[in-house]
Amino acid sequence: MDKSPQAPQRKARPGTVTFAVAVQWLLVLALLATTVVSYMYGADAQEAFEAEVRAQGIAPEDLPEGYGNFDSSLNLVFTLVAAVVVALLALLNARGNRPARIVTWIAQPLVLVCGGFVFVGQLFMAQSFQMTLDNSGDAQLEGLDADPMVEAALGAFPAWTAAIDWSVLTLATLGSVLVIILLAVPSSNEFFRKEEPEKYIPGAPQS
Repeated sequence: MDKSPQAPQRKARPGTVTFAVAVQWLLVLALLATTVVSYMYGADAQEAFEAEVRAQGIAPEDLPEGYGNFDSSLNLVFTLVAAVVVALLALLNARGNRPARIVTWIAQPLVLVCGGFVFVGQLFMAQSFQMTLDNSGDAQLEGLDADPMVEAALGAFPAWTAAIDWSVLTLATLGSVLVIILLAVPSSNEFFRKEEPEKYIPGAPQS
């Protein structure tokens, strides 16, 4: 009779973990979608923005630094990295990897904060830009109107891309809260609990 220790059987994944992982995968898809949209239409948005800036009598290079970066490769790289990280965590969480759950509890709040920050930035983009222009101390910049600049840039994106933006926002904020909670409930704790293999002790009664 084989007396070697038996490896523990893999536990059945509870619905709470499955749901949390599904939310993470949805976030990955949304991030990838927004990356594709930015890649496809970012240059057009930048061109439309700069055309409106010139129409108001100023060169785009004379604007305050940090405004009008609708075709930024840095933003694309950041979004792709975030998608890869969340995808790896989703894969490992689905397998009951304990360190992955801990990293998820660190990463998802960061995603939540970043998602909220981006949302506020987009929601008040024109107001923030106008405030910067008005407080620049440059009479030429103070005479500019930020609203048509921002509207020109956003108008370069198809209307359906708004659904992707809202998906990213919802999954990054409410979705992150849901993932954190679902991975902390008792059924999830049991799934992530480490199982020790049975030890065979010679002479001990066998069950």
